[in-house]
This record gives sequence, C-alpha cells and structure tokens, in this order.
Amino acid sequence: MKRRKFIKKIEGYQFVFLALVIYGVFILYPLIKVFKSSFYQINTLAQEEIFYKFGNYIKLFQDYIFLRALLNTCIYTVSIIVLINVLAITFAIILDRGKIVGNYFLRVVFFTPAILSPVLIGVTFKRIFAPTGAFNLILQKIGLESLTRNWLGVSWLALAVIIITTVWWTAGWNMVLYYARLKEISRDLYEAAAIDGASELGIIKYIKLPLMRGIIAILVVINTIGGFKVFDFIYVMTRGGPAHKTEVLTSYLFYQAFDFYKWGYASSVAVVLFVIVMFFTWLRISTAFKE
Repeated sequence: MKRRKFIKKIEGYQFVFLALVIYGVFILYPLIKVFKSSFYQINTLAQEEIFYKFGNYIKLFQDYIFLRALLNTCIYTVSIIVLINVLAITFAIILDRGKIVGNYFLRVVFFTPAILSPVLIGVTFKRIFAPTGAFNLILQKIGLESLTRNWLGVSWLALAVIIITTVWWTAGWNMVLYYARLKEISRDLYEAAAIDGASELGIIKYIKLPLMRGIIAILVVINTIGGFKVFDFIYVMTRGGPAHKTEVLTSYLFYQAFDFYKWGYASSVAVVLFVIVMFFTWLRISTAFKE
C-alpha cells in the first residue's frame, strides 16, 4: 500500500520534471550567478574575480548616472501606467456601449500596434519625430513652424516622446482586456441601475469601475514590470541620450556589461532591478489576498 502511494507521488513529479529542469537551467542558475557576481569585481580579460563585498552597491548609489537612470525609469513607469490605463479604460467603456459605428473595426485598429515589433515601432517613431520627420512637416503645414525641433535631441522632450511611443504600442492591448472584462458583467445590473435612475456616469462609477478592480490591479502590475524592463525603445530611439536624460536601468546595465565590461557592477544593477520588480509583484499578491 505504501509502495503504491509512493509510486503515485513519483508519477506526479514526472509531469513537472522537464519544466523544473528548464526553469533551473535557464532561470534559477543565471539568477544565482548574477547575485553572486554582484559581490565581485570581474576582470573579463584576465579571467579574474576579486571579492568586493558590497563595493559595487556602494558605488552604484554614489553614481549620478545610475541615480539618473533610476529616476528616469520611475518617471517613465508611472507615466505609462497612468496614461495607458486611463486611455484603455476609456476606450473600452466607449466600445462597450455598443452604439459606436464600426465597433469591431475600431477594436482591431486599437489592438494592431500590440502585435508589432517594438524595434519596428521605435524606428518608425524615431523617424516621425526626427528634424525632417512627419511630425515637424505637419507643424509646418498648419503654420506652426516655430514649434518644430529635434524632438529626440531636446533633453526634456526625448523621454516624453518615448512615453508616447510606449502608450501607442500598449494601450490597445490593455483596452482589449478591459473590454473583455466589461463583456462579462451582466447587463441586468445596468438595466436595474437605469430603472433606479442612475445616469451613464453613475453606472460607470458605481458598477463598471468597481467590477474592473481585479483586472486593473493585474494590468497595473504588468505595466509596472514592463516599465522597469523597458529597453527596446530606449536603445533604438535615443541610446539613453541626450546627456543620459533617457537613460533607464536596463540601458545602463547593458552599457556597463557590454561596452565597459564591468560584469560585477552590471550584475549589481540587475539585482537592484530584480528587487524593485519583485517588490511590486509581492505588493500586488499581498493585496490580492486581502481583497
């Protein structure tokens, strides 16, 4: 009897064994390696590793460029979370009314950017906002030539352009998920609220938004993780410039590792990034259990 139970337990582990092996080789081992490397000074040419204790982390928070990258990442992440979700919820509510001509066509149009490559989008928007790009040409045509400029060359505008690019790419994907959640809500609730005298805004405020709280929380976490992991748009559009005004944690990590070969220092950046992302993930999971 005991042997039969033991065999059943072993049979269960057989189904997840391959997944555990893949997870261990491609995720867990590299993660442990990065944590270990962050405590070393690594000379890639001499193949030497010198134990540096917390030296990399101390240097990290004394490095102006790193602090600038951390601030830019936070500004970028907060901005896309607000803009993406406000636009996505607004579009989803408008389309959910079912009174829009070409409803299906609009859903396809809004969602299409999400299936495009971020590199392709980055290159396209870089050309659009170039000095001789489409955006400046439009401004010239409508008599606003004084506003034309090199949008990605102005320090306080470059990050805004990247934020706009990200919102254009992602808002449609979020909108589809919000739209799907709205379709799950029983129409009887709307009819009952309308009979009780609730206005359209009242239905949105007291029925739709409260019942969307779960998906909003999930998408905020996903957008947060995506914001801290952004790299494609930065690398393609500005390379972190001008003057590090669009430098983010991932681009800073990349340059430290592959341009300056500071593997230990780059690993410490990766650990900080990992801790930040895990904190927000934990925050969402902990609040989910309280709901």
